[in-house]
Amino acid sequence: MRFKSIVSVATACALWCAASHARADITSDLLVCSDERVKTAMLSIEELTEAESACTRVLDGDTAEQEREKAAFFRGLLRFLQLMQNSASLQPNADGSLPDFKLPTIKDVSPALSDIETALAIAGPLKTEALALRTTIYQTIGQSDAAASGIEQAMKEEPTDPTALVQRSLETERTGDLEAAISDLNRALEIDPQFGPALTARAFLLRRVGHLAKARGDLTNAIALGPPFRRLALIQKSEIEARIGDLRASFEDILSAARETDDMSAADAGAMNLDLLIRAGDLALDSLKDPDNAESLYNEAGRLAPGDWRWQLGLARVSEMWGDRERAVEIYKRILDATHLTPELLERNDAAWRLNRLTKPLLKRRAGEFSPGFEVGIVPENRSKDGLKRLAFVIGSTNYTALSKLPNARRDAAVIANRLAEMGFDTVEIAEDVGRESLINMPAYIARQAAEADIVVVFYAGHGVETGGVNYLIPIDAAVADEGDLQGNALALQDLTEAASRARKGALVIVDACRDDPFVEAKAVAASRGLARPLEGQTPAHIKKGLAVSPTPAVNNIVLHSTQPGSTAADGDALDSPFVIALLQTLSSPGLTMDEVVAGTASRVLELTNGKQLPTAYGSATSVRILPET
Repeated sequence: MRFKSIVSVATACALWCAASHARADITSDLLVCSDERVKTAMLSIEELTEAESACTRVLDGDTAEQEREKAAFFRGLLRFLQLMQNSASLQPNADGSLPDFKLPTIKDVSPALSDIETALAIAGPLKTEALALRTTIYQTIGQSDAAASGIEQAMKEEPTDPTALVQRSLETERTGDLEAAISDLNRALEIDPQFGPALTARAFLLRRVGHLAKARGDLTNAIALGPPFRRLALIQKSEIEARIGDLRASFEDILSAARETDDMSAADAGAMNLDLLIRAGDLALDSLKDPDNAESLYNEAGRLAPGDWRWQLGLARVSEMWGDRERAVEIYKRILDATHLTPELLERNDAAWRLNRLTKPLLKRRAGEFSPGFEVGIVPENRSKDGLKRLAFVIGSTNYTALSKLPNARRDAAVIANRLAEMGFDTVEIAEDVGRESLINMPAYIARQAAEADIVVVFYAGHGVETGGVNYLIPIDAAVADEGDLQGNALALQDLTEAASRARKGALVIVDACRDDPFVEAKAVAASRGLARPLEGQTPAHIKKGLAVSPTPAVNNIVLHSTQPGSTAADGDALDSPFVIALLQTLSSPGLTMDEVVAGTASRVLELTNGKQLPTAYGSATSVRILPET
């Protein structure tokens, strides 16, 4: 009997000890599962996976409802974050290309949504966050009706929470109703004046409608909140300061953004800080004319990524500013030697035209409204062998006087021109920073030349705007007042298209001008300098975005916009345009028809922008090859 009692006591003790140990394991797992850092920093995939496993163990165990709610919510969040981070870091194919990017589907996110519904069913303290997360997922996958329903539910159940107002502003902004979007953000900030998502979202919209001072104020408040808002707010504030001419403040903010380390994993922070250091170096060199500071920043970037060519290009440009031509030439040659197997690489083409400009004699003659490519180091050397005459006209406008400057445009034009020359075009002509008279006269010149050619390519990088359904290309000397008379002060894109279509076999007109209406911000800058009536208080209900649909050109002619009608194109991280990178890669493949170049470029841009930007073409040329097959 005593033995049985001892056994019973021992068994009970063992069960209690096991339960206590299990409880300790659940408590430990819950701490890993519900790590609050996931809300303010970009954790590594490994950390996210480990946390998800801990959540699963909690949910599989004997837990109280509040613990289950927390584990379900965080597992849903972790699953969604893993899905998005895996989508953003696609592994290359065997040939070095990236697989086609596809937005997550409802099937992809269903495990995360299931977890969120589990958390919502418990109706505990995390209900507000669960409602917001569910709406975010629906917005991400483009389920607008489900997102709207979730927003309505959240506003009814949690009327004092600002999150739903911010989410509704995103939906209304997508439809073009900026006035309603800003109104929702104003209400969100009345509820919580320090709500980071509302501050950054309102700053973005205020900048778009020309309220630069208010946008700068919101970003200053967001910076003070720290991660995860500080870095992005510093970058956006730097862009506004550059636009209004406060170059020193712009430089200091971008440099501060490059020093951030606590908002993401070490690897991700290193990659982003590399881009920001190069951007800071470019600002120091090009805007502040401070080569010493620029050199220091480029070298710092080099320590983060020794194999990246951008900082080495920066050092070569520093050498040019110092007058050390020999050192600049040596760096450019080193880049070319090391990248000979990747002729489409943007940095290689940048180095090539800069080297040619330094080492080839410049012949000073003019050709209509263009300069021959060899005046700026663009030298055709490998003419195609099929007997067809190929001409390229490349236009890049950066230094606008009243509208915002476009740092990429002239560089992009130069690298595209250099690539076309290397590919076998007989003549490449380039026009930079084109004024009104020259721009308006271009179609007549191109038409005369195109009539004597078989294949013509025209590339334009600069400002463009749509009004009355007509797309216009804007000269660098455009004044704010010119907005009311674009027909007389700008170039209709259709005129350029019709001129190129005089080519005997076909033409491709490429337009990288799809941005917000540049006159809105120009008016704000003029007002900030006392040159125009202030815009404060004037919030337009709508704002023009990008270009309109282009008319279908003649047979065997194509017009390619860098993104869809009514959308804006990305300039990319740092100063690299996804559209130009993709175009360089597809143009470099011999034997492709114009249709195939267009399709390949569109696919690649989708990959580079995670599905956010899709170039759009008008017209078709299924039998016209940019280059002959090898």
